[in-house]
Amino acid sequence: MQHVFLSPHLDDVVASCGGTIAKLVYEREEVLVLTVYTKEHDLSVVPKKFHRFANYEQRKKEDQTALDKLSADYKWMDLEERIFRTPLPNNYKDVFKIDLSSGLKQFHYISEIQEELDRIFVQNPKTKIYSPLGIGNHFDHVEVFLASLMYMVDNALFDNFLFYLDFYGMASIRIRKKHYLGKKIISRGTKKPDKSSIKLFMTSLAYNYMISGNSFEKLLPSKYLDLEWDLKTISIKGYEKLKRTSLDCYKSQIELLGKKALDKFLRRHHTNWDSSELFLQAKI
Repeated sequence: MQHVFLSPHLDDVVASCGGTIAKLVYEREEVLVLTVYTKEHDLSVVPKKFHRFANYEQRKKEDQTALDKLSADYKWMDLEERIFRTPLPNNYKDVFKIDLSSGLKQFHYISEIQEELDRIFVQNPKTKIYSPLGIGNHFDHVEVFLASLMYMVDNALFDNFLFYLDFYGMASIRIRKKHYLGKKIISRGTKKPDKSSIKLFMTSLAYNYMISGNSFEKLLPSKYLDLEWDLKTISIKGYEKLKRTSLDCYKSQIELLGKKALDKFLRRHHTNWDSSELFLQAKI
């Protein structure tokens, strides 16, 4: 079977699903990581404070190295992430806010993402798609989630889609609770990942402050909301080290938290869930 992981940015899937990818590859399944927002920019016209995100030449090299370690195929859609779209956000925290007054039209790339899904299913109707839940309210994650959710419902492909817990949701139950489906992933275990280091704890508090709260589901017609969901856990025992090694390849991104803090965070999160990665699946 073909497994396609939709990654908003060039590290999201490995952080959230790297163990699952490693396990599927070991089982000789066909795995493709499809990263959506990878459009390159001239750094000379990008504000310096955003250079960590805009240096796609470096980030793509990191992505290649990481996915080569996992032995997964990859493809870049080269769409433009929200932080570089017009109107430009005033600061980074603005990408965690959804404008309810603009409706679904603010998500410019839903149709292009769905056209890519069309191409995937024409090639292989049995493909399994793994999409972010959009927990954390990051605009790009939400856009990929909405495109996937609506495509799944409109085409009655419930068995073909799993929605994974985003990195933001892995960090904190407070952040999960701000998502309309996040409450279905209840807290488990005694270790608190967001308290694995002072830096991560402060970063988690900052993200929690930036997130505007429950919002984007208000943009959806009831047919996309009137669904029941099951929590799916996929054991990654034996693959945790390979996941962390692959994630280490995204040096430009993990320097924000530091390798040691990130390793400790992942260990705590996976310990709480008995070495598993978390997904929601809609019921038929």
